[in-house]
Amino acid sequence: MRKIVIGDVQGCFDELMRLLNKLNFNSANDRLILLGDIVGRGPKSLEVIEYLYSIDHCVVLTLGNHDLHLLAMAIAGISNYENDESLNQIMNSKNKIQLIEWLRHQPVMYEEKDSSIMVHAGIHPSWNIDQTRKYAQEIEDLIRGRKAKKVLARMYTDDSWSLNSEGHSRINGIINCFTRIRFIDDNGVCNFKEKNSPTFVSRPLIPWFEYKDFKILDREIFFGHWSQLNYFRRENILCLDGGCLWGGELIGGLLEKPFRPIKVKALDRYWG
Repeated sequence: MRKIVIGDVQGCFDELMRLLNKLNFNSANDRLILLGDIVGRGPKSLEVIEYLYSIDHCVVLTLGNHDLHLLAMAIAGISNYENDESLNQIMNSKNKIQLIEWLRHQPVMYEEKDSSIMVHAGIHPSWNIDQTRKYAQEIEDLIRGRKAKKVLARMYTDDSWSLNSEGHSRINGIINCFTRIRFIDDNGVCNFKEKNSPTFVSRPLIPWFEYKDFKILDREIFFGHWSQLNYFRRENILCLDGGCLWGGELIGGLLEKPFRPIKVKALDRYWG
């Protein structure tokens, strides 16, 4: 079975179809792994989630911040703060319940045996693999359980991960690391405001994967979320966010070594 990894789709359905065609994707024989933010801002979020739901037998995705926002709208009644019409289409869909239930049961981290990890944004560099698994499972259980409404309603903070955090601050710190992290300082405190390329950002901020005590070095880590990185590879770190939404590219490829990116140019600039 071939395994295909794809970065942030964000409602760019036409580009997703072109990329899958370029990869000769066959839902009967291939496994499709998406790095989160399948919906949000792009023109056809409903088409994307309906398509992936229709081939659920061969799809897994790691939840991103826009995916969580859709869940918060549906489960916790959070407003559509960006007036994102593509999310409204899902909320108004006759299949809304099935789509939301399917989405909320996706993981925040996915592992491929002992060779690779997939997340949307990243992992706090102080976590080892056992901690990462434990924290991912904790968030997944919350999102799928009776406390989902409260957790999703309260997740809109910039809390960083800290061993001393408790309650919702701790939960939000974990969620933010998996779905929003880009930069971190020398003390391990996350900065969620800066979104630029590391080329234009100076200390004390550094990319999360450059932290001095980064723990997970024995497997590849695939992530998206950071369009300013575009396709980026350094040792075991691979970013596949080509900024398709912004007129860039949708990036994917076969999960094999060495990883070879396959790219499809955006048909338009859909946001920004």
